[in-house]
This record gives sequence, structure tokens and C-alpha cells, in this order.
Amino acid sequence: MGNMFDFSDLIEEYSLPIQIILPENPDDKGHYDENTGEWVPPEPDEPINTNAVVIPFSSNELYQSGGRLSSADRQLVISMDIPIKSTVIAEGHKYSVEQELPYSAYAGFNVYELKWVSAFEQ
Repeated sequence: MGNMFDFSDLIEEYSLPIQIILPENPDDKGHYDENTGEWVPPEPDEPINTNAVVIPFSSNELYQSGGRLSSADRQLVISMDIPIKSTVIAEGHKYSVEQELPYSAYAGFNVYELKWVSAFEQ
């Protein structure tokens, strides 16, 4: 059975470019080079460049969070699954993916709570 609702056009219309950096694999701890004996740290995964909707929380949602959310935090609406603790870079800011609200079974997208980490500096 397909999705009950199709929001793909709406998501595409309001999306902006983002970059997703997946969390480090806990199984890959690095290794020592057999020839030189030097420590070789694990290689990070390549960032994923995609588009998604990034929206602020309403003042009511901020109030109801009891201080858990701030005005710098955001919601991410995207049609793919993202692991918790991934990093999202959007509009020059870096966020940590903290919580998932899965709507994929009904509407083909997920909503993630993004906690502001810092202004992204290149």
C-alpha cells in the first residue's frame, strides 16, 4: 500500500539545500598501519548533499517544551531516514539531529528535531 498522503510537491517547493554528516561508525575505531606502525584514524563518511524543509518551532511549541527547545532550534522535514546524532548544516548553521517523528508510513516524509550547535564557519 502506498502513502495515504503525498506531500512531495509541497516539500520540493519549500526545500533548501542542506548537508547531512552521518555520525561516526562505532565499529570503525581506526587501526595501525602494518608497514609504518602509525595510527590511522577512521575515515569519516562523505557528507550527503540534498534538499529538505527547515522550519523554526512556533512560539507555542517553544513554550510547551519547558525550555528544552530554543528559538535557534529547527524542525527538518525530509523524505529520507537520518540517524539520530547526525549533523545537519543548513543556512550557515550546524544542527544535531535529536529526535525523529516518523510520518513515512502515511505521508512519505519524516520530521526531525534539530538542536542548534553553532554558526557554521568555513
